[in-house]
Amino acid sequence: MEFKNSKTAENLMKAFAGESQARMRYSYYASVARKEGFRQIEAIFNETAGNEKEHAKLFMKQLIKNGI
Repeated sequence: MEFKNSKTAENLMKAFAGESQARMRYSYYASVARKEGFRQIEAIFNETAGNEKEHAKLFMKQLIKNGI
C-alpha cells in the first residue's frame, strides 16, 4: 500500500491539524490571561502552546519523510 493513501497518513494529517489548532487555542488563552493580568497563567498557556507546536512538527516531519 502506498503511504500517501494510507490510513496512517490520514491519521498523521489529522493529528497535525489537531496539534496546530491546539497551539493557536493556547496562544489565544495566553493573550487573554495577559490582558487580565494573570502572568503566571499566561506563561503556562505559552509553554503548552510551545509543546503543541513541537508535537505538530513531529507529525509534519513524518509526513514529509514519507512523501506528503
